[in-house]
Amino acid sequence: MRWRAEAAALQLFWWIMGLLSPERASATGDWLLRRLGPRSGKMRRIKANLAMAFPEKDNAEIDRIARGVLGNLGAVTAEFAHMKTLVSAGNANPYIETVFLNEDPDFINQRRPFIFVSAHLGNWELTAYAAIASGITASAIYTPLSNPWIDRLIRDKRALMGVGTISRSNVLRPLLKTLKQGRSVGILTDVRVDDTKLLPFFGTGAGLSRMPAWLSMKTGIDIVPAYCERTGHARFRVTFYPSLPSPPEGIPEDEAIEMLSMEIVRVLETRIREHPDQWMCTNRRWPKQVMRDRGVY
Repeated sequence: MRWRAEAAALQLFWWIMGLLSPERASATGDWLLRRLGPRSGKMRRIKANLAMAFPEKDNAEIDRIARGVLGNLGAVTAEFAHMKTLVSAGNANPYIETVFLNEDPDFINQRRPFIFVSAHLGNWELTAYAAIASGITASAIYTPLSNPWIDRLIRDKRALMGVGTISRSNVLRPLLKTLKQGRSVGILTDVRVDDTKLLPFFGTGAGLSRMPAWLSMKTGIDIVPAYCERTGHARFRVTFYPSLPSPPEGIPEDEAIEMLSMEIVRVLETRIREHPDQWMCTNRRWPKQVMRDRGVY
């Protein structure tokens, strides 16, 4: 009953937001969560993550950035109500600007698949759409939500983008099959992975996935970072960066995977530093005891 009530509330919110223009809906979602969000438990987790990432910032600055994180999350939630409009504007899309910094001829001409790595930045849902709109066939990994009713609503919205999806559970075989078929895959790399060897993330060990690097070393397929940044209300820029350099030949595979994973994290940190208020960090990113020892929890 609670799950159904939550889904009904979300549908009602989307219906109200649908009465507004995409820009007004985005601004309204931003305004609402900036004001209501600080009263929720999410604010505590956001501030803890930001304090881990930016220990040089004082409490006032962390609080300001955290409110921006909430505002961006509110805008993303409201923008779902206009997903069809956002992804149906054609080549001259006024909502989404796509920038290609990757000059690899194979990438430009889409002659082979790639492994795209991204993060929960801006409206991250639109990163995969930008690839599809540019003629790239791709599937993205997604984590099913605990509320199956809301999960179904979100999946229906994602279906409007024409992006294939692969559930995170038992993901390895579908990923390899997708790449073998010549389709690219997209992986969000800022998701916490438990029971794994830690990688340094903003200088502190965090449970981040080595899957993109492992896939690249096993298949020989290049990794392309792709990130979305918010440039305004219902306005976005998706940038496809140059492929990550391959590790030196002749080194052990485990070492190569580690080097490539470190490079993925370096690029991830750079993008987050550019727009920390657009990073959806509502869930814990570092081991709980480490965060407690730092005094952020």
